[in-house]
Amino acid sequence: MSFRPALRPGAPLLRRDATSLQVGTSPGVVLADRPGLMALLRLLDGTRDVERLQAHARDTIPELDCDVPALMRELLAIGVVFDSTRWSAPRRRGLDAEARHADLSAGDPARLVRRSDLRVAFHAGAAALPVVDTAREVLSASGVRDLDATDPHLLVIATCGEPSRTVFERPTSTGLDHLVVVIDEDRVRLGPLVRPGLTPCVGCHDLHRTDWDPAWPALLPQLGRHTGVLTPPALDAVTVHAAALELAVEVLAYCDGTAGRTTGQLLAIGPRHDERSAWPLAFHHACACDLLSAA
Repeated sequence: MSFRPALRPGAPLLRRDATSLQVGTSPGVVLADRPGLMALLRLLDGTRDVERLQAHARDTIPELDCDVPALMRELLAIGVVFDSTRWSAPRRRGLDAEARHADLSAGDPARLVRRSDLRVAFHAGAAALPVVDTAREVLSASGVRDLDATDPHLLVIATCGEPSRTVFERPTSTGLDHLVVVIDEDRVRLGPLVRPGLTPCVGCHDLHRTDWDPAWPALLPQLGRHTGVLTPPALDAVTVHAAALELAVEVLAYCDGTAGRTTGQLLAIGPRHDERSAWPLAFHHACACDLLSAA
């Protein structure tokens, strides 16, 4: 078993009492002490493989009397030691913190490779750029490399106010997955995330809204026709960042193949940065996309 042992990420190595050591404080793992163990654990910085670690310990820690490979396997099994080779690879350069987080949370650092393969594009109005630009920074730091794709896997459509429904015609007809972001006065609404034929679409949203607001069909043709009387949205900086974070989370969920909160659901952030509201969006029996899902 060859790997490069590294002590639990971010966990301090502490002496608990005369007979035990502790790694970490949340809540920490207690180890029975033995001669040379503290010195050995201090060497676990992820730069040496087990064989080199054993040779180095033999030369520098003469009081240590144990099978180093067996001890490393034991510490790996209980989460005191991690394999640093999982944190760095040619396609994960610069994402060590992301890889350590994935490993520590029982995830798979290999998902960062999938993120680097994801192609995303943004269709954003000027008023939506603060949310989109901040989300792009988070996505880039999280391993999503292509955020200006000409042939995207996912298109993010972000507007101030309800967008004209014509913007959804092309992604729907071509089967392009798309996520709707609407700045709605003093809050930001995310969703639905539409996978044409597989999840409820914007048309389903409109039909459900028409069921409780009979005037909605009359309002639909007017959407996207901003006039000179439109004032900027009432979002403070903290709410902009909160919405951007939620947007990034949804894109990463899509990339990682998990169900985000905007699949079959709408999520609103605001007016305060810590306020969230969500409501489900089901297929509407009168929408053509429901026929596609049943085909």
